[in-house]
Amino acid sequence: MMNRPLFALIFALIAILALAAMWWGWRARARRDAGVVGAPSAPSGERLAHFPMVTYVSTTPVGEPLVRVSAPGLRYRGRAEVSVFQGGITIEVTGEAPVHIPLAQVRGSGSAGVRVGKAVERDGLALLRWEADGRELESSFRFDHATEQREFTAAIDALSSGEPPTDFTHTTQEDAR
Repeated sequence: MMNRPLFALIFALIAILALAAMWWGWRARARRDAGVVGAPSAPSGERLAHFPMVTYVSTTPVGEPLVRVSAPGLRYRGRAEVSVFQGGITIEVTGEAPVHIPLAQVRGSGSAGVRVGKAVERDGLALLRWEADGRELESSFRFDHATEQREFTAAIDALSSGEPPTDFTHTTQEDAR
């Protein structure tokens, strides 16, 4: 029969091994995705839309919604500020460095219900499709209000299609209510 101290020691060793494996895996993912970066400076042009309180969920490869990309500035889920400019998009996740995606890397928008880190109703997540380091990516966002999600999608679609921007308003949290 196993005594309590021996059982506690075995359990602690298993827990330490599991945590070490998770740490090693995350570091390997961060090294793999280190080349996924946007532009070094903010996009140029007029700001078409601004979303000061959005939940950034994750960035995944297109077609792989459960594989997180550990890109600098987009590693962790959190509250974010997203701005859409004529020259691209800026994503500022709280506690992370801002990510600037130039217009040339923007591929369009979309919606989803499931991404790594979040499952919501059908089409409850807004997607930003973009390219970096030769990879097609999707960054997902959860908006507090459906009007914000529609405005985000319209702004992204206008950018990616090359159409002149339509009448987007500068959104604030109070405007969306």
